[in-house]
Amino acid sequence: MMKKVVKLFPLVCLVIMLTAGGGAAIAAGSSDQAASGAKWPARDITVIVNMGAGGDTDYNGRLLCRYLEKELGVSIPVSNVPGSNGAIANAQYKDGNPDGYTFLVTNTVALSGNEATGLSDFGYDSFSPVAIFGKQSGENLIVPANSPYKTMQDFIDASKAKPDTIKYAISTGGGAYISYVIMSQAGGAKLVPIDAGDGAARMASLLGGHVDAAIVPYATAKEYIEAGRVKTLATFMGESPTLLKDVPPAKDVIPEAVLPTMYIMLAPKGTDPAAVEGMNKAILNIIKNNAEYKAECEKFNFQSPFALDVQGTLKELEAQRKHFMIFSKFLGKK
Repeated sequence: MMKKVVKLFPLVCLVIMLTAGGGAAIAAGSSDQAASGAKWPARDITVIVNMGAGGDTDYNGRLLCRYLEKELGVSIPVSNVPGSNGAIANAQYKDGNPDGYTFLVTNTVALSGNEATGLSDFGYDSFSPVAIFGKQSGENLIVPANSPYKTMQDFIDASKAKPDTIKYAISTGGGAYISYVIMSQAGGAKLVPIDAGDGAARMASLLGGHVDAAIVPYATAKEYIEAGRVKTLATFMGESPTLLKDVPPAKDVIPEAVLPTMYIMLAPKGTDPAAVEGMNKAILNIIKNNAEYKAECEKFNFQSPFALDVQGTLKELEAQRKHFMIFSKFLGKK
């Protein structure tokens, strides 16, 4: 009996060694498998937001990632790389490692607007788009509560009656500036554009009486609207927000006045389609089925949860590019 055990011992050792070696091979190849989408995700995912902390793009990106962690079972740390209306992070990450573990969150107006203004020399097709995952309540045309303008048409007419007297707070290079160009070129408005910074800074300029009107996200103006200090004349979304039906769309006055700000996740160009589809599937499941996410989304965005599959995302991005490029000659891009 002892002889049999001795004879079997080398064979057992060989099996153990082969098994251990095979396990090492699997472990060594796990990143390749993850990259190919075979076992994605196999490790933590990094998400970069190309806007500053505290803004609507940052809020929506972080909200989504919080639920994606539960959905995918991995950690998803979020970092902010702001600057130049998102152009800095876009340029840095579009050619990043397409391993399926680094993603970028931005908004569609910044992405298409930067290309139209010439702030970026590339567009959405320099990435592997993953998903549009939400809608803003819209950049709104905001005026003081005691303003004589009751509608956007009143505002446009007043600017024509007294050209270059109405100060309009914008920020150069992004959607706010594009709104000024559209109102001027398509609507004939005669406004004085004032570069007042981001949405919060534009709101402060309006409240301080430094400007007569401003373009500000509804979420930024909400508390001042409810307090009766300012009022909104229109939203630059293509339609009224689903939970703010009393806010008319600007396109009712100027058909071209549409800034469909949607939140989007992108991946570096060349990312494995399996990883892109895997992330899109997880996002769609959260948007469609997570009641907690729905409640938080509606509370901040005044919009029902919204998402598109990969093909729908590509279609929307191309439509926005075509829309903004109509005005590119007025936006600084030649």
